[in-house]
Amino acid sequence: MSLFRALTPSGDECGHCKGCRWWQAEQEEAEAAVGLCMQPELTHFSIQVSAHSGCNRFEHAEIPDLVGAVNGV
Repeated sequence: MSLFRALTPSGDECGHCKGCRWWQAEQEEAEAAVGLCMQPELTHFSIQVSAHSGCNRFEHAEIPDLVGAVNGV
């Protein structure tokens, strides 16, 4: 499945949760992974989302941050 990129009617960027910096899941490599949205304005709601969900709060995950998390740095 290709990575979803689109603009909402208001011009905000959208994308899949799996590629978002706010998505947190234990098994991120799984296509059917389910995780929590940790976006600061939404954490109060404890939203569980799949890897292919998406919204207008999307922010690209930083590649160096992902490498550090995997290597335990």
